[in-house]
Amino acid sequence: MPMVIPGGEHRLIKIRKVNRKRLLRYAIACSFLATVVGMTGSMTDNWLYTQEVLRYFVLPNATLQHEEFGSSEVYWKNATLGPWHYCWADPLTEHFCELVNYDQDDDPADVTSGVQQGVRKAFIFMISGVFLDVLGTISCLICNLRSNTYATLFICTVLHILAGIANFACIIVYMSAVSKEVVGNKMFPATEMDEPLFHYQYGYSFIMLKISFLLTEVAALFSVVVFMAKRDERTFHRFKIRSLLSTALSPRKTDNAGIASPNGRISPVHSSTQSTLPPTPSTEEEEEEE
Repeated sequence: MPMVIPGGEHRLIKIRKVNRKRLLRYAIACSFLATVVGMTGSMTDNWLYTQEVLRYFVLPNATLQHEEFGSSEVYWKNATLGPWHYCWADPLTEHFCELVNYDQDDDPADVTSGVQQGVRKAFIFMISGVFLDVLGTISCLICNLRSNTYATLFICTVLHILAGIANFACIIVYMSAVSKEVVGNKMFPATEMDEPLFHYQYGYSFIMLKISFLLTEVAALFSVVVFMAKRDERTFHRFKIRSLLSTALSPRKTDNAGIASPNGRISPVHSSTQSTLPPTPSTEEEEEEE
C-alpha cells in the first residue's frame, strides 16, 4: 500500500512593493556590515591568545639547584595566532613574529606550535566566506538599482547562504582544531596541586568572524523573504493571466437548448414560456360547483 504524504495548502506571501524595497535595503545594510566586519577579522591576526607552561625548560648556562617543593620558577610561552602572522614570547625571546608557513608539516616542538599548525586548515573557509560576502553585497546593490530583480535576487540569496555556510565551517574547524590540541592534561590540571599547562582565549578577530556570520545569515533571511514574495507574486499573475486567456478563448455555444453563461456552463432554456398563473376553471366545473 503506497504511503500517502499529507500536504497543506500553500499560502502566497503577500508583501507590498514598498515593504519589499525596505527589506531589501535591510539586507544590503546587513550584507555590507558583514563584509566589512569579516574582512577586518580576516586581515588581523588576533584570533587566539595562548599561554603555555614550559615545564622542562632550563635557562642556558644555569646551575642546577635543588629547590624546595613548590618553590620552583615557572616559565611561560605567550603567543598570538592569526591567519597571516605567528607571534610569541618566551624566556629567551622577548617578542618575535613570523609569517605563517602553510607548507610546513614538521612535528611541533610544543603545544602552541601544534595549535598553530592545526588551525591552518580553517583559513581556506575564511577566504571563501569573505569572497562570497563581497559578491553577495554587490548582487544586493544590483537588486536595489534594477527594476526587474527576480534572477539577481535569487543569486543574491544563494550567495549569502553559501557565505554563511563557509563562515560557519571556518568557525567549527578552527574551534575543533584548538580543542583537539589542548585536551587532557594540557588544559586541565592533573591534580589539585598542579596548575594547567595551557591557557587560551579567543581574540577579537575571531569574535568579528562570528559577528560577520550572524550578519550574513540575517541578510540571507531578508533576501529569502523578498525572493519568495516576488516568486509568489509572479506565480499569482501567471495563473491569473492563464485563467483569463482560457476564459476568453473558450467557445460559447448558443442554441435552442441553452445559452452560455459567463463561467462557461450552459443553462437550459425552453423555447415556449410557461405562465406562472394558476389555470382557470372550465364552465362544466363551475356548473357542478353551483
